[in-house]
Amino acid sequence: MSVTSTCVEKIECKDCGSSDSVQAYLNIDSQLGVEWYTSFCHGACWANKGDPYTDAPAPVVVPKTEAELLEELNVILSCKLFRPKKPYRGIPPEFYLSWGCRLLLSEFDGRTPYAIGFAYSDHGKLTGWKCRPFKKKDFYALGRTSGVDPFGWTRAIKLGGDTLWVVEGEYDAIALDYCMVLAGNKKMYPVISLTQGGGSIEKNFKHIESRMASYKHVVLVLDNDKVGLLAEETAKEMWPNKIILVSKPEGSKDANDAVKAGHAIQMGMLALNYKK
Repeated sequence: MSVTSTCVEKIECKDCGSSDSVQAYLNIDSQLGVEWYTSFCHGACWANKGDPYTDAPAPVVVPKTEAELLEELNVILSCKLFRPKKPYRGIPPEFYLSWGCRLLLSEFDGRTPYAIGFAYSDHGKLTGWKCRPFKKKDFYALGRTSGVDPFGWTRAIKLGGDTLWVVEGEYDAIALDYCMVLAGNKKMYPVISLTQGGGSIEKNFKHIESRMASYKHVVLVLDNDKVGLLAEETAKEMWPNKIILVSKPEGSKDANDAVKAGHAIQMGMLALNYKK
C-alpha cells in the first residue's frame, strides 16, 4: 500500500513502565490524504499499542484460517474487471479484460481506484493476487503468490501450441501478448511472467518442469539489464534445447517499454520471428 510511517516521538509505556520504549508513528496515505497514528513498545512488552493519543485498543494480530484466506481471494473475484476508458501503460483495455485483471478500490472510501489485481494459481487452483497500486511502483500480495505457477501459466496451457514466451513482470506479459496479436495472426498468445523477476527463473522453471513436455521452444523476452542477462544464462543451462533469446526494440528495456515507446508491432515481430 502507498503508506509512509514516520516515528514522531518516544513515550512512556503504561504497561511495562518503561519511560521511553513506545515509539509513536504517524502514518500517511499520500494518495487519499488519510492520516492516523500507531505505536509499538520496544521494551518488555514488545507489542503493538494502537493509537497512543486516544483510548483506542491496540490491534491484535491473529493468523487467518484457510476459510478466511479463501474468502479474501473471493472478495477480489467479486471486484469489477479492470476496464480502463483508454490504454493504460500503452496497453488497450480489452487486453486487461482478456487476462482477467481486477480493479481494486481503496479500503478507506470504497470508491477510489487504488490498484490492479493479477491472479496467481498453482496447478489450476487460484492461490493469490498480486496487487499493483496505480501511484506507486510497488506491490502487495493477498493469499499465496510464492511457490506457485508463473503468472499466466493456466492461460498458456489452455491456449496450447509448442512455443511459450517468458517475461519478467505482469505488465510485460500482457504487453507482449498485445504486441504479438498486432504482429501475428492469433487473438491470444501463451505468455507467462516469472513470479519474482529474473532472479526467480530457476525456481519457476523447476516448478513447471514436469508440465513442459508440450513446449519445444521457450522464448525469453527478459529485461535488458544485469538480472535479465543472468536469468538468460541460467535458463540456457537448465533447458539448452528449448531456450531461445530475442532482442527488444532499440532503447526498450522490456516489452511494456516497447509498447509505451510506440514499438509494439516491432516488438511483436521480434518475438514471433525468433530463430529456432
